[in-house]
Amino acid sequence: MLVLRDKHAALEKKLHELIEIGRANDAISDRLHRLTRRLLRARDAAGVVAALETSLREDFGASRWVLLATDPSVSNLGNLPNSHVRVVPRVSPELKIFETFFESGRPRSGQIRDTQRDYLFGGEGSQVGSTVLIPLGERAGLGLLAIASHDTERYLPTMSTDYLVRIGEIVTEAVSARLA
Repeated sequence: MLVLRDKHAALEKKLHELIEIGRANDAISDRLHRLTRRLLRARDAAGVVAALETSLREDFGASRWVLLATDPSVSNLGNLPNSHVRVVPRVSPELKIFETFFESGRPRSGQIRDTQRDYLFGGEGSQVGSTVLIPLGERAGLGLLAIASHDTERYLPTMSTDYLVRIGEIVTEAVSARLA
C-alpha cells in the first residue's frame, strides 16, 4: 500500500510538472503569435524594427537586443536611425568572433564570450547576464538577432531552442519581405 501511495504521489508530481510546462509553452506561443502579428502589420523595414522593439521588450523581457545584418541585400537596414540595427558585411574581419555560430546556424543561449558581448552591446555589455543568439536565414546567411537579459538565469544553455528557431524564421521572413 505504501509503495502504491509513493508511486501515486510521484505520478501526481510529474503530472503537475507537465501541466506547468504546458502552461509555459502556451505563454511562449502567445508571445510568438503577438510577435508574428506585429511583424505582419509592419509596412517597411522601420516598421519591422519597431515591431521587434515592442515585442522583444514587452513580450520577451529583453533588456537589450541587436539585429546584426550581414547580407548585402538588406543593407537598407543600415539607413534606419535605430541603435538596435547594425549592418556589417559577413566577410568583415570583426565578425570572426561569431564564426562558429555562423557555421552551426543554430540558436545559442546562455553566456557568450566577452568579445561577442562587447561587440554586440558595447558599453552596456557589462550589464548583460545572459544572451540568446538567433540565426537569421539559412546558416545565419542574413545575420543574427541577439537578445540579452540582465538576469544570468534568464537564458540558459540547457533551454530548448525550438521557439528560438521559430523566432529566427519569422524575423528572417519579415526583414526579407520588407526589403525585397
